[in-house]
Amino acid sequence: MTFLAPWALALGALGALGMVLLHLVARQRPAAYFLPTTRFVPDKRTLVSRAATRPRDLLLLAIRVLLVLAAAAAFARPVLTPSRGAIARVVLVDRSRAVLDASDAAARVRAISGDGAPLAVIGFDSMPVHVAPDSLGQMPLSGARGSLSAALIAARRAAVALADKADSVQLVLVSPVMAGELDGATARVRAEWPGAIRIERVAARVDSSSAWHLERALPISNALGPAVVRQLPTGLVSRLVRGALSAADSAFARDGGTVVRWDSTAAKRPAAEGLSANGEVIVASLERIAVPDGRVLARWADGTAATSETVVGKGCLRTVGVAIPAAGDLALHPPFQRITRSLLAPCGVTASDHAADSSAIQMLSGPSTAAASGAVLRATETRPSPLAPWLLGVALLLALAELAVRARAVPVPT
Repeated sequence: MTFLAPWALALGALGALGMVLLHLVARQRPAAYFLPTTRFVPDKRTLVSRAATRPRDLLLLAIRVLLVLAAAAAFARPVLTPSRGAIARVVLVDRSRAVLDASDAAARVRAISGDGAPLAVIGFDSMPVHVAPDSLGQMPLSGARGSLSAALIAARRAAVALADKADSVQLVLVSPVMAGELDGATARVRAEWPGAIRIERVAARVDSSSAWHLERALPISNALGPAVVRQLPTGLVSRLVRGALSAADSAFARDGGTVVRWDSTAAKRPAAEGLSANGEVIVASLERIAVPDGRVLARWADGTAATSETVVGKGCLRTVGVAIPAAGDLALHPPFQRITRSLLAPCGVTASDHAADSSAIQMLSGPSTAAASGAVLRATETRPSPLAPWLLGVALLLALAELAVRARAVPVPT
């Protein structure tokens, strides 16, 4: 048994000692004598205090000492300490759209849990859910984006329960670890975990950029070229148009193709603008171009549509109202390249997320390789004390017993 607030026990011991000292100071009335002059004695009780070597009213003293100790033990919040093993594990399993094969992730979990250590498995996409390890293979992948921040918060809570069963808790992340699964709060939430994170990376879903290509390849010198320079002539086809659309472009869209109208180098007076598309955000020197009404695929920082898409026959027509300067290194920035691929992709195709870089992996893993200490996890979390209500009940019964003993005491004759 351990006490979450041991200082309360020390205060209770001091209170019990003070109770014994008070009982050593005996207060009693002097002997009564019948004298004729008693009529001149004031009508009030006379008490004499003296120190005794042995406390009086032993039953009453015992009840009072037990009452103080029971109340102090209740406020000390005792917790039964079970027998602990060496290690326990919390396993976070990615179930988001970034995972290629769910059975691969389930096989990793079975291999990790082969030693029989206490285990908590949490499947996550945008929300974490506790799952049984045996039913993990039957859980389908979701179409939502994963959130590592939400998963780490759930792991922190699950680790507190496991900390009572083990001296240390190991956190294992089974995920392809895509960049879109990290957000602004991930680093702060990761810092709350007092140990290393073991990362088991599984295969990610193939980037849809390899499942389509432009009808005409762009040179690397083009402002949009670095984003699509590695494309292979496979899958669906998109047609990039500069300037006005022709009858052939309209026929291409009606037959099921995708026509993207983008005057990408028309910016003359670029200004600092914020652009958001497919979960990516950039701030760069850009110029706005008005787009027609349609389904919005990209927006400026103030919410204005930057790209619109309309259905034409079996295909679609997309207008990108983002003009970028002909000179500069904007085309070399990975966020801009990912936005470019998403805006050039065929209708109905969403560019998949990209894998997190080495700095993000290092941040998640942590500076050390040691598992989280169970003592640290237990000390930083408020836990209920199941024995405290019973001890308070005992203290209440002792208080009632103390009143009963005092009421039955024989009064001293006057």
